[in-house]
Amino acid sequence: MFRKARIDLVLVLAVTLVSLAGIFTLYTQDIDAANPSYRWMKQLSFFVIGFIIMLVLRKTNYQALGNVSLPIYGFAILLLIVTFFIGSEIKGARSWIRIGPFGFQTSEFAKLAAVILLAKYLELKEKDMEQITSLIIPFSIFLLPMLLIVIQPDLGGAVILAPILLSMLFVAGMDIYHISSILLFFSISMSIPLYIEYNNIMLVDGLLNRLLDLGKEGLLPSVRILRSDIWKFLENGNIPAALSGTDLDYLTRVRDNPTLFIEFQEIARALRYESGGFLLRILDADWFIVLLGSAMTLAAGGMFIWRMTQGGSWRYLRKYYIPLGVIGLSLLSAFAIHSTFSFKYHQIVRVTAFINPDRFPRDLAYQIRASKAAIGSGQVVGKGMFTGEMTVGENPVVPEAFTDFIFTAWAERTGFIGSALLLILLLLIPIRGFQIGLDARDKFGSLLATGISFVFLYHIVFNVGIELGLMPVTGLPLSFMSYGGSHLLMCMTAVGILLNIHQRKHAN
Repeated sequence: MFRKARIDLVLVLAVTLVSLAGIFTLYTQDIDAANPSYRWMKQLSFFVIGFIIMLVLRKTNYQALGNVSLPIYGFAILLLIVTFFIGSEIKGARSWIRIGPFGFQTSEFAKLAAVILLAKYLELKEKDMEQITSLIIPFSIFLLPMLLIVIQPDLGGAVILAPILLSMLFVAGMDIYHISSILLFFSISMSIPLYIEYNNIMLVDGLLNRLLDLGKEGLLPSVRILRSDIWKFLENGNIPAALSGTDLDYLTRVRDNPTLFIEFQEIARALRYESGGFLLRILDADWFIVLLGSAMTLAAGGMFIWRMTQGGSWRYLRKYYIPLGVIGLSLLSAFAIHSTFSFKYHQIVRVTAFINPDRFPRDLAYQIRASKAAIGSGQVVGKGMFTGEMTVGENPVVPEAFTDFIFTAWAERTGFIGSALLLILLLLIPIRGFQIGLDARDKFGSLLATGISFVFLYHIVFNVGIELGLMPVTGLPLSFMSYGGSHLLMCMTAVGILLNIHQRKHAN
């Protein structure tokens, strides 16, 4: 029957089994709860709706998506922009739009829209992949939603876009030199703001000790109130809008006392200079970063123009102007990101704590410690589906055990054997997607299937790596399993597209 209907049975079964495993895990977290959340029922409803969408899209010609890929992408960008104005803030990120009792995360739709548009563009520009100018549009297609998602701020949703872009470009035949340039751009653009904010956190205790040594106990409350935001306060006198009452009154008095405030600034500046290191001193000089980035970009542009006007004998210049231009643009991008917004305190801790959790207080790196302990407690066969201890309750030992850390909940219950089986099922999904891409009847179908498969693959690899303590915590759901309607519906929609590509390879 399935062969006659031309359905990829392996893909459908893997998606269904993983989704049901997630729903059942949510059910086990509710079964003995004094105040059950009934997340499993909501997730089951999302799965049913998603399954229907998947079946509908299986009958819809995927090539029609390519024809309307630009409007789809434009609508996704519009949703991201609208989110800034009417979005709901959850856990510090304004990423959701609510309509009555329902809400959806706009970044999930943007991921799929970007993949569709990029696949269509790469099909149209198949013969131009070796030209550096062909990078501009693919780069822009992903950079725009990435920046909009970062500003929300949703670090995980933004970071996942970079490897998807690079992988699709590689499969499309892009020059590896150009792909490396994009990787370098994203690395510098994100690492510089992260490094600055990381030092802002690490230097807070040093500032407290310096104030104590100098007998400036009256300034200690300002550091304890603001923590890592103290540096912004000292730089421009900004007080966070969330503060009120006596805290606001105290900080206002400190700021409005010119003699005291200038002395405070000098103490902080001296500490950053002595303890922050040479690199931080350079990065703190915004004017230098802008000047250096602009000079490198202009120099690269000059060499590029010279090569274009002088002919092929100057082709060797690309070895110089490509990395020079990329680094220059990266520095300007890093400055723009750092000046536009700052990563949240908890985001910096989550990103950096995996390298050395013991460097942070237990209450800051607790997610990694708790997740690894819970996974290890499952041992070989697990504690049993209804005997989870660290991933149940209103305040479980492992936070977010129903969403970003649901693999931990599964591992605690089923142990190594159950975890291995789940990983096999999870990896079958992108593997089947890649096979569908190889067998597709046209270039667009092949690139679209491949891009969707990379979306699944990177969500799986990053999420499981995070829960095992091998990667920084960035807040990424586990596809088909984590609680959340937006991501599940996006995944089921993407599977429907894969099934249609698989089906239409047999069409006349």
